[in-house]
Amino acid sequence: MTDYIHTVVILVVILIFAFTTYATSDILGSPGKVYDLLIQASARHPVDGNAGGSYLTMRSKEGAIFFVINIVGNFGTVFLDNGYYNKAIAASPVSALPGYVLGGLSWFAIPWLAATTMGLACIALENHPSFPTYPNRMPIADVNAGLVLPNAAVAMLGQGGAACTLLLIFMAVTSASSAELIAVSSIFTYDLYQVCTPLFSPPPPQYSPRP
Repeated sequence: MTDYIHTVVILVVILIFAFTTYATSDILGSPGKVYDLLIQASARHPVDGNAGGSYLTMRSKEGAIFFVINIVGNFGTVFLDNGYYNKAIAASPVSALPGYVLGGLSWFAIPWLAATTMGLACIALENHPSFPTYPNRMPIADVNAGLVLPNAAVAMLGQGGAACTLLLIFMAVTSASSAELIAVSSIFTYDLYQVCTPLFSPPPPQYSPRP
């Protein structure tokens, strides 16, 4: 239930960001408006290694490099990071497989609705007075520190965007912490306590049957 509630809140915040970007924002508000602003941004600051310097191309040198690094690096992450299998330890085997399949499908919302949408929104809004660093672009240090989403959220939603970002991060961190605690407690309960208790418990008294 804890994981479920946290995930629902995270998805609601992501949907708020997505619908604001593509439907309700006074600044953006439609895919066409986002597209036009990205074309203007490409003209102002063309991207080295992208076809035509565009932000909207699939032919990207840096994108291909990131793809290879991500595929190779995530092998080690999946096999060595307990964050990927702690829920499998805590869950029953019957629930683990469908849970991971559904979780993998649900995860698509994170890179698409969150990362791609807010990344493009940030680029589209960087020349708007509501952008936190206007009239300057975001410093590279801020981009590397993961401040793209907060800046885009604040530019579109003001203080509400900052609150949504804080809530999103809080829910993600506490959800991961909850899963870690559940997994560790399950190991101690079922693999240590239940196994070791009979070994150290005194044997039950033996009663001889009456003649």
